[in-house]
Amino acid sequence: MDQQSITQADYEKIGRFIYGFQRHADPERLRAAAAGALAPELAERALALVRRYDAALDALQRNTVEGMPDVVSDDELQAILAHAAAFVQDSGWTHGGNHSR
Repeated sequence: MDQQSITQADYEKIGRFIYGFQRHADPERLRAAAAGALAPELAERALALVRRYDAALDALQRNTVEGMPDVVSDDELQAILAHAAAFVQDSGWTHGGNHSR
């Protein structure tokens, strides 16, 4: 596989991850809510979730430039998305950033 096809695959992987996460929550709204609008235990979960998202995205983007497409495994990306889905279900978070609990 040449560098061009690796780069395209990486961008697609990053795009699917971002889209998958944002189906559950906008990272910026989640970050803002964790800073003040959520109950303490939900705020901790929200911050942990956003940190995992940011770290994975940073690693994917950084290593795409270096040509290392598998630095973050598909299993890890799926685990972050599952964590987002669980957070939404447990907290009542909606895509717009509202929460019911």
